[in-house]
Amino acid sequence: MNAPDPRVPSAAPYTALPAAGPAARPARGRRAGWWTVTALAFLTALFTARYLTLDPEVFLDQQRAVYLAHRGSLVLHVGGGVLAILLGPWQFLPRLRARRPGLHRFTGRLYLLAVLAAGTGGLLMAPRGLVGPVAPIGFTGLAVLLLVSSALAWRAGRRRDILRHRAWAIRSFALIMAAATLRIWLPVMDLAGVPFEQAYATAAWTCWLINLVVAEHLIARLPGLPPAGTGRVPAAPPAG
Repeated sequence: MNAPDPRVPSAAPYTALPAAGPAARPARGRRAGWWTVTALAFLTALFTARYLTLDPEVFLDQQRAVYLAHRGSLVLHVGGGVLAILLGPWQFLPRLRARRPGLHRFTGRLYLLAVLAAGTGGLLMAPRGLVGPVAPIGFTGLAVLLLVSSALAWRAGRRRDILRHRAWAIRSFALIMAAATLRIWLPVMDLAGVPFEQAYATAAWTCWLINLVVAEHLIARLPGLPPAGTGRVPAAPPAG
């Protein structure tokens, strides 16, 4: 083997050092994004879980009578939503998926059961919502899309269609996070002087449409995901 020419600088330091900065920035951004979403999910779950006490004092004034009359549907919707929003962020940790695939699958199944409860309860509660028919239709659409996207994520996972599984899981969690977006939108509209009924009617749609726009942006950046309708993505090769 020929000895390297000492007059020619080694290529390794040249290629490794400049790439470290730009490569690290996206990773830091993803970590910051994950922690932000996780904190927001936790705060939303903490705030919403108060409804599980069935204390009328914590209910929305305009909906107090409806909630008291349909406690079973309320518990199903809120209980499922709280569990799903707490579990969701952990499904997107690459290290957890790689090192503990069994735990990833277990928490994924719990998430799906929670989504089933939240979506079913949402379908039962939506027709009794305020500002009909605009808000009830919006919340019904949210519940239907949540159930459909979660079912498609489960089906893709069963087929080992890994990339589409991730894409549908992102959409599912974006829809669960509508609970957080709703609780941001309403106070902002109140501060802007928008009447409650108008703010509530728009929130029934914007709380999940905004999230889906963000989800589609993230999905478009998934490496290797082909356009919809082009067939099944090959399963990821086994680790190791």
